Amino acid sequence: MSVVANGAVFSRLRMRGLVGLGAVAAAALGAGAWLTVHLGGRESTDDAFVEAALVHVAAEIPGRVLEVVVGEHQRVRAGDLLLRLDPAPYRVALERARAELAAARNRLAEARAAAAAAAAEVRAAEVDRDDAERELARTRALSERGAASRRALERAEAARQAAVARLRAAQLRARAAAARVADDAEVRAAEAAVAAAELDLARVEVRAPFDGVVGRKSAEPGAVVRPGQALLALVSSEDVWVMGNFKETQIRRMRPGAPAEVRIDAFPGRVWRGHVDSFSPATGAVYALLAPDPAAGNFTKVVQRLPVRIVLDEPVGGGEGAPPVELAAGLSAEVTVLVR
Repeated sequence: MSVVANGAVFSRLRMRGLVGLGAVAAAALGAGAWLTVHLGGRESTDDAFVEAALVHVAAEIPGRVLEVVVGEHQRVRAGDLLLRLDPAPYRVALERARAELAAARNRLAEARAAAAAAAAEVRAAEVDRDDAERELARTRALSERGAASRRALERAEAARQAAVARLRAAQLRARAAAARVADDAEVRAAEAAVAAAELDLARVEVRAPFDGVVGRKSAEPGAVVRPGQALLALVSSEDVWVMGNFKETQIRRMRPGAPAEVRIDAFPGRVWRGHVDSFSPATGAVYALLAPDPAAGNFTKVVQRLPVRIVLDEPVGGGEGAPPVELAAGLSAEVTVLVR
C-alpha cells in the first residue's frame, strides 16, 4: 500500500510540474508575441526637439528707433505694431516726390497745350496754302490770256511755295509736340517715386508677420538701425512641430501619415498625438558646417540620423480635459512612430 501511495503522489507531482512548465511556456510565448506586436511595430528616438517657426524681425529701411511698443515674451497677433522708426525724413521725402510729380504733370499739361497750338497752326497753314494755290491758279489763267504780267505769275508761285513751306514747318512742330505728349515717362517716373516714398513711410512701422511670442529683443528707442538688422525675434505660437532624428536603420517602414506619440521632457506623463509629416532630403551630417567626407582618410561607418518632421494633433494626457500647454522651441522630446 505504501508503494502504491508513493507512486500516486509522484504522479501528481509530475503532472503539476508539467502543468507549471506549460504555463511558463505559454507565458513566454505570449510575452514574445506581445513584444513582437508592440515593440516590433514601433520605432522610437529620444533625439528629438520641439521646433517652431521663428523669424528675426528686421527693419526694411534705415532710421532711428522712435518707439518700441512690445516687450520680451509678450504675445502678439499678426499685424500688431512692434516698433516705430522716426517718420520725419520719410515724410519730407514723400512731399518732395509729390512736388516733383506735380511739376511733371504741369510740364505734361504745357506739352499738351503746345501740341494743340501746333495743330491749330497746321490748320491755319493749310488754309494759307489752299488760298495761295487758288491765287496761283487764277494768275496762271490770266497770264495765259495775257491779262496778267509775268511778274504777277512769279509772285503767285512764290507765295504758294512760302505757304507750303510754312505748312511743312507747322506739321513738324505739331509732330514734335505730339511726341512730347505721348512720352509720359517723366510723369510715370514721378508717380513711381511717390509710390516708393509712400512705401518707405509705411515701413517706419514694423509689424508682426504672424501670431507669436516676442523672444530676444535688441532694439531700444534712440538706436539707429540699418535695413536687414535684426531687431527682435518672433516665435510662432501656431506653427509648432517636433523634429525627430531617427537612425537610418529605423526609417525603412516609416511612411508619411504614420501615427506618432510625442513625450516632452518638460511635461512628464503627458502624451501628444501626432503623425509623420515628411522626411528630410538629407541626413543631419550633411547640414553640418563641416560635413564629413567619407572618401577622405580612414573610413569608419557611422550610423546616420535622418530628421523626420512630426506634426502634432490635439494634445492628450494629463487627465481628462487637461488644458494645452505652451511648447517652447528647443525643448527635448521623445518620439515613437507606429510602423505596422
